Amino acid sequence: MKFLIANWKMNLVDSDNWLLAFNENFDNSSINNSLEIVICPSFTQLAEVAQKSFFKNKIKIGAQNVSENPPGPYTGEISTEHLSQFGINYCIVGHSERRALGESNSDVKNKVKKLLSKKITPIVCFGESLEIQEKRETEKFLLSQLDYLLKDKDLDINKCIFAYEPLWAIGKGVAADLQTINTSISYVKKVFDKNNSSLTVLYGGSVNKDNSPEILSADHISGFLVGNSSLDGKEFANIAKNF
Repeated sequence: MKFLIANWKMNLVDSDNWLLAFNENFDNSSINNSLEIVICPSFTQLAEVAQKSFFKNKIKIGAQNVSENPPGPYTGEISTEHLSQFGINYCIVGHSERRALGESNSDVKNKVKKLLSKKITPIVCFGESLEIQEKRETEKFLLSQLDYLLKDKDLDINKCIFAYEPLWAIGKGVAADLQTINTSISYVKKVFDKNNSSLTVLYGGSVNKDNSPEILSADHISGFLVGNSSLDGKEFANIAKNF
């Protein structure tokens, strides 16, 4: 299974125009069981996007974040119960932009557990900073992000999707080079294999229609988590055509 996931972040996207541009540039009849396309709009657009028939039938809907708490006195938060009401299939957790606001590895694990309890697939982001890479501590850092999940025997990690996003490539317009991607993902795969776990991993970080074919050729890559390029329906369609 291949995945193409759009993270619209905190952007207001005209979903009608986006859908028109996407359909004009991609033969949606070719969307089949081999490619899962997921759109993760902002919370204010979740209901709107989820109600469109095309998204219901051809594209899955995901959220960008969720609370680790149950419904209750948590002002401004969204629970897994809320997401279930909208028929949400996926949810991003542990994005670097959330971690920068203080989200810990423990928080990520708790969110993953809540999502799995509602049969929502977590998209778990992980990745190192430029400083970590320059210190040649990438493997140690990636392991520290994933260990919280791998060591929890009550968590079925095989039901998660992982997204490798080196922080220094996010939103910069230049994706990580193929050697870096291969080295990092190959290491993570060895860690998962050692724990008798399967690994579905995506790449995220300045993905576009031009560099996506080369990145897809990397070992063990099952698709993309796309930020800026997902805001344009035409550009996103052109990435989809490269699968």
